[in-house]
Amino acid sequence: MAGFLAELNRRNVTRVAVAYAVASWLLIEVASVVLPTFRAPDWVLQVLIVLLVLGFPLALVFAWVYELTPEGLKRESEVDHGRSITGHTAKKLNVVVIILLVVAIGLFVADRFLPGRAGPPSAGPGSAQAPAGKTVPSIAVLAFDNMSADSANEYFAEGISEEILNLLADVKGLSVASRTSAFAMRDKDLPIPEIARALKVRYVLEGSVRKAGEQVRITAQLIDADTDRHVWSDTYDRALKDIFSIQDEIAAAIGQALKVQLLGETGAVVKAEAIDPKVYSEFLEARYLLRRRNDTDMRAANEKLINVVAAEPGFARGHVLLGEAYILNVFDGALLPRDLAQDYARMHALIAASLNPNLGGIDMILGQLAREHGDLKSALEHLDRAVALEPQEPRPYHWRGIIYDNAGYLDECRADLQRALELDPENPNVHFALAGCLLGSGDYARAKELASRGATLGNPAGYDLVVWAELLGGNVESAKQAARRYIDEMGGDPAIVGGLLRELGRNSGQPSDEGFENDSDALLMVHRYDQFLTLLAQAEWLAPSFGVVWAEPFTDLRQDARFVPALEHFGIPELWHAKGPPPDCRAEGDSYTCGHGGSDGP
Repeated sequence: MAGFLAELNRRNVTRVAVAYAVASWLLIEVASVVLPTFRAPDWVLQVLIVLLVLGFPLALVFAWVYELTPEGLKRESEVDHGRSITGHTAKKLNVVVIILLVVAIGLFVADRFLPGRAGPPSAGPGSAQAPAGKTVPSIAVLAFDNMSADSANEYFAEGISEEILNLLADVKGLSVASRTSAFAMRDKDLPIPEIARALKVRYVLEGSVRKAGEQVRITAQLIDADTDRHVWSDTYDRALKDIFSIQDEIAAAIGQALKVQLLGETGAVVKAEAIDPKVYSEFLEARYLLRRRNDTDMRAANEKLINVVAAEPGFARGHVLLGEAYILNVFDGALLPRDLAQDYARMHALIAASLNPNLGGIDMILGQLAREHGDLKSALEHLDRAVALEPQEPRPYHWRGIIYDNAGYLDECRADLQRALELDPENPNVHFALAGCLLGSGDYARAKELASRGATLGNPAGYDLVVWAELLGGNVESAKQAARRYIDEMGGDPAIVGGLLRELGRNSGQPSDEGFENDSDALLMVHRYDQFLTLLAQAEWLAPSFGVVWAEPFTDLRQDARFVPALEHFGIPELWHAKGPPPDCRAEGDSYTCGHGGSDGP
């Protein structure tokens, strides 16, 4: 036996074995990182591993049978042992083995022990690694790419990624970036670490969906933005009927990778809600169309959602989305008369509540309806419940913050809208809402910053609030420049803006014939309080910038005896009765007087 082992050593078989094993391990490690980057199927790595395993005994046999000589490779039996150079070859192999071991040890140490590393790279499908530290894991789910031959299937790819996001958002102990902000990254072509910084998360989930008839292929990969390395990746080739189990498997894999139990607030395991796959596909398409906010798509979405709830009457989320469609109709008027749309929205919200009362969307619908009817106390109660049910959903904070802003509760407004901004940092409307609240508080510089940021995020309506910030800050020329930019980018009425610019230039506040008597913002800017209060008493809803009335320059407006009565049909004084008046107002008999300078500032 000793002679055989000595012969193995003389022929360098043992050195070849060590060199082959170390080189194979390094190759697998590199491939496990590189292949997912190019979205190679998982079988490529599997085939590589199998080939390397099969090649190991072949390499040993080759080393036993053949020997390297000055004339090249020869069969060992043909080599004169007196002229053999196996000793020289052994030294070269020793150097190769040492180099490979140094590289392997360096890679192992870097992945395992350097600060900020999340562990070793994935060694294949289903592998996972634990995050460093004890902070709450944070993740963003990007919109999955549509790899289908039919570009019309984009709704399905986007819908699946949103469904996974919703599953993860229900997990207690996991912070999930909002859909609005995460999906806004789709067309920005930024590296994953930059996306993660913008969304304030550590992990990013990206993927693709290919749908062909009844077959679906979903590829997903989880990336640690701190190291820009893949934590986990997998590909699912299944029938459409298995779409819900795929979502559960992806969520479970992410939970395992991040060491998070998939438990909701109630302690139950979070799982996808399964319905008929074809109906589910129609639900995803309806949601996709509804967000386009144009009459044609809203009508198509409404029809599809009616089909969804007819086919799956026990599908609570279908009823919630149909209720939201009718709520949108209240503002856009695309489907039904306003009163009927509100009745239908309430009906579907109540049906959903009977099926699953723990959906925050139910209370958002009912809260919005209460607000429309001037019952701000009930509206806040519903939004409080929505926040409690879905604490990582930004919309309840956003909507509640607007109510607080309108009613003069500026401290509560700032707190809610700041939280909404933390949860949804790429949403321009949240920037605008917080900017409006800060205008009322007197923080004009920060308001301008937020409004400008909102405009750069894709909604130039923010320049309207920039005008306000500049004007309240005493920068009339800058306000005029912002007003011109607003008209250029928003296509507003030149007569109104032109008149406003001339008014700002004169800064007289005197009536003119410039033709903006029906623009409440313009009237307020130039302190035409009589006309402003007349419009306010007749308005069906408050303008987004209404909260600016709480700013210090409009103290004389709030002191006007007509101010509080003009707010009555919006339910604001009634809310003060229930909650107590804001700092700027005081109870006076059964009514209130305002203009007492109660804002605490920013």
